[in-house]
Amino acid sequence: MKKLLITLLCSVALVQGCSKGAPDAAPKAPVSLNDANSAAAVKKAVLEKKAADAPHADKSVPLTQYQELTSGKQLMFAYLAIDTMPMDYEKIAAKVSPAYSGQTDEFKKRDMLNALKPGIDKEVAKAKEGRYFFMHIGDNLDKYDFPSKSFGNPAFNGNDSTRYFNDDSAYQLKFTNNSLFNKVAVPDEERARMIESLRAKYQGLRMNVYFFMSESELGNTVLKSEITKLQVTDSKGNVLAEI
Repeated sequence: MKKLLITLLCSVALVQGCSKGAPDAAPKAPVSLNDANSAAAVKKAVLEKKAADAPHADKSVPLTQYQELTSGKQLMFAYLAIDTMPMDYEKIAAKVSPAYSGQTDEFKKRDMLNALKPGIDKEVAKAKEGRYFFMHIGDNLDKYDFPSKSFGNPAFNGNDSTRYFNDDSAYQLKFTNNSLFNKVAVPDEERARMIESLRAKYQGLRMNVYFFMSESELGNTVLKSEITKLQVTDSKGNVLAEI
């Protein structure tokens, strides 16, 4: 009986010990929304610091020193001149040389890449010499608003919109201060009548946008740029209004 009692007590102790479970088998705590919010906050802080550290435009630079931006390849080299990530020469070579992208012999392709690298480096170095550019935009203005004596400029309503060129749409341009240019004030009635007449007939109004390329967008092939001046011109290039 004594032996039986001892055996029963050991069995009860063993069962109780097993019911507690091993320490490393404890259930994991569920993922908290706070964790996700923290990650978003960190990303936001990184982006804000990057924007704060980016250089700003010197508005005293004469407009004659701005280079004209006319193609996606030109925008690509401007992006590479500003971006801090290592260059992917193979990717760039495929964009600048159809012969390289179409070559299937890997040895010939390597030789072609080595021959293209100096030219790529030269274009990037050239792009590093200046960040001031201008481009022509054919977007039309909204009708004249009499109370504010201005034309609405719908092309500059949102800061998230981007622009690109058809020869290489992968590299894009984003203006960071669009809200300052979404209206073109024209208080002079005679000048306003002239612009309204051209606008209503879709006859040759266009905009010249002058800007400074400040930084690359994190994770995207997008160049953030600060507009320094916007001009509304006729088809002959005569400036009718400017901001």
